[in-house]
Amino acid sequence: MDNMIKSAMRWLLYLLSACLILWAVFPELKSVALGLAAGFAVSAMNAFLLKRRVGMIAEAAIQEGAKKKGMGFGNRIASVLLLAMIAYKYPDILNMPAALIGSMVMPFLLLAAAIVHTLKENSSGKG
Repeated sequence: MDNMIKSAMRWLLYLLSACLILWAVFPELKSVALGLAAGFAVSAMNAFLLKRRVGMIAEAAIQEGAKKKGMGFGNRIASVLLLAMIAYKYPDILNMPAALIGSMVMPFLLLAAAIVHTLKENSSGKG
């Protein structure tokens, strides 16, 4: 799991650098580039929250008497809602559709990283 998240974060950093270049080169697209960058940041934070939550559930499964802790989904939704509220309040700084699209990128990057990892693992000749 850690290798997949590292790979997805690397691609997310490439996308963030592309947003920075877009922001610097095209002044008319500054709000779109900043919206995408803010969405990418929220998406990365949500991926780390989900990773932590999965680790907590795995530890709770190992320990029989451990209690479940809530608010995993609520925290992730609240971060996206906060981004949407900021984009709604300042439309000249953050583009709302770009911010929401950016906040949904990390699950697709994780899916692509998992597929590549699985293909590499299956074609390595082991097993």
